[in-house]
Amino acid sequence: MRYLELDKGKDTVLEVGPGLGFITAELARNAKKVIAIEKDTKLKPILSDELSQYENIEIIYGDALEAKFPEFNKFFSATPYSISSPLIFKLLDYDFDLGVMILQREFAEKMVEQPGSSDYGRLSVMCQKYFEIEFKEALSRMLFFPQPKVDSGVVVLRKKDVKRDQQFDEFIREIFRYKNKDVKNAVKTAFGKDIEDNRKVFTLDLISLKGLYNRVF
Repeated sequence: MRYLELDKGKDTVLEVGPGLGFITAELARNAKKVIAIEKDTKLKPILSDELSQYENIEIIYGDALEAKFPEFNKFFSATPYSISSPLIFKLLDYDFDLGVMILQREFAEKMVEQPGSSDYGRLSVMCQKYFEIEFKEALSRMLFFPQPKVDSGVVVLRKKDVKRDQQFDEFIREIFRYKNKDVKNAVKTAFGKDIEDNRKVFTLDLISLKGLYNRVF
């Protein structure tokens, strides 16, 4: 919990995937309010029993990827690999101070990869454009029950003061669909445009896209 820097007097934490509620209870002891979104309704009686003593916990049963998030300023999730990408991209639409995510280690490392790495991709670019990211530590699979097949990593996210750029996001999404092509040809394939004649069509982040950008211009 130290990474969330919780203040019991003011922080509202949104938790996606409380599971059996052990971390949810810890959050409740250290935050003003906890809002937990759980998809599995079979856990309802367990969570009701485990968390009944905490008046500052609100549990929403539903799909976090489809639900509109309530207002929050801190975020926590021990995120299943299957929803890691869509959940992170959904967070781009919300303003919050700080988020902590426990992710599959390989996935977490891709978030902080730099241009030139074979693992540098859409996830790396999008995360680094909109978040300040820190990979804090690796967690052995032995620490979890039931034990997963892979190790995990703890990532801290701080939202940058950057306005969401849909044109940039579309460019990144499409360009990495054709990552084995020359960038110029990939743009033409994805958008039906020649980048030499349409430079003003794309808003490029010259820092996060340095490795790609230099191959074209």
